[in-house]
Amino acid sequence: MTLPSLNCLSEGEILADIARREYAIGFDLRFCRSVAISPDDRGTETCDPTDAEFATLYALTDLGEAIAIHDVDLTSAGADEVAAVARAIFVSIVNARRDPPDAAQRHDAEQSALTHPDRID
Repeated sequence: MTLPSLNCLSEGEILADIARREYAIGFDLRFCRSVAISPDDRGTETCDPTDAEFATLYALTDLGEAIAIHDVDLTSAGADEVAAVARAIFVSIVNARRDPPDAAQRHDAEQSALTHPDRID
């Protein structure tokens, strides 16, 4: 199966860059549902799998952050997508550990993200 378009990432952003830049150390699958915040606004919340409408795969960083990678519907096709994306995240993490960024590179990337949030390196 080919990797689906990762619908939570910015355009042009790839898993390998995230795994290396953010020093991803794992991934997480969270089950979610849509909830009404107000009559005209909806948000999402994490819930039990039996109450879920969709699931989101996150990359977990060494700083404890969770970066949303991909949302999937809870269908058999969605299960295939979860497997493909989870594998891709795992491979990206393993490959990033082979050539981890040094402290200066991470600092530069963090500063660039703060001063140029829309820029993709």
